Amino acid sequence: MNRGVLRLIAAATSMYLLCGSDLRAEVVDEIAAKINDDIVTKSELETEEQGMLQELYRRYSGTELDAQVKEAKSELLRRMIDRKVLIQRAAHIFDMTKMQEYYIESFKEQQNIKGDKELEKLLAQQNMTMADMKQRLVEEFAPQQVVRAEVAERIAVSDKDARAYYDAHAADFTVPAEATAREIVLKSTAADRTEKRAQADAVRARVAAEGADFAAVAAEVSDAGTKKAGGLLGTVKKGDLAATLEAAVFTLPVGEISPVLEADYGFHILKVEMRTEESVKPFDTVKAEIEAKIQSERFTVEYKTYLQKAWNEATIWISPKYQDRLSAAGPTN
Repeated sequence: MNRGVLRLIAAATSMYLLCGSDLRAEVVDEIAAKINDDIVTKSELETEEQGMLQELYRRYSGTELDAQVKEAKSELLRRMIDRKVLIQRAAHIFDMTKMQEYYIESFKEQQNIKGDKELEKLLAQQNMTMADMKQRLVEEFAPQQVVRAEVAERIAVSDKDARAYYDAHAADFTVPAEATAREIVLKSTAADRTEKRAQADAVRARVAAEGADFAAVAAEVSDAGTKKAGGLLGTVKKGDLAATLEAAVFTLPVGEISPVLEADYGFHILKVEMRTEESVKPFDTVKAEIEAKIQSERFTVEYKTYLQKAWNEATIWISPKYQDRLSAAGPTN
């Protein structure tokens, strides 16, 4: 059996056994919260928490794990209530029969299940019915569909909005200048400073001669770690080099040899092989990126507002025993 099928069916089975009906849950299980005519039980909360903890222990460790666990536990009940609220709103917005059929067909297609009889056989092995599976799929995917229809698809970003963002955040779209350069370094001490300076001048004259091979000379005489690479520094940006070297790399005409540059440790000779000047990405090339960023920022605000409104319009009761399981913030995002 496909592992994806097993995972979802197992999850559905767990949910079914925990709360096959609201009446049964009320009789045999402690109620943590009521959302209109729906409930969150202690068992549901514990099962969800176990799955959440398994995922966190897989991804984190040490103090980061402790922080993640603390935050997740404080938000879990609120997130479960969020989901119940959204599922209930789905029933008011959509044709739930059509939604269930759509989810079933999509599930069969994704899992390469040939038809209802094959799916029913798989479900029967887990003591589930098609109705159980439809309900589980609604619980899994309806909240996302509600949020998409009621929030995401209602957020529009105009060209004017995108252009204003572009103008206000020019630095975000600036491509820094880059240069590819080679170096020759002759190290010196206070005692041999004059001698090394003369050597540097001679090396500089040598590499500046017509037809000279800077890389070959660097491999022969340089004292730097780049010697084996023919003095290749690679591609550098502003801020990567010491101020004196940076000034030369970003002002020296491409292909020319720098003067001998003095440093505390000795002398530098540079050659710039390629350089691109600082530029700003054209608006048209980043427009889609900007629209996505604005939409994401607006979605965060609109989603919180939407959930708060949904909570306000619902009748929600939380058992005093579980009040401390709610994070201090409002409905989650």
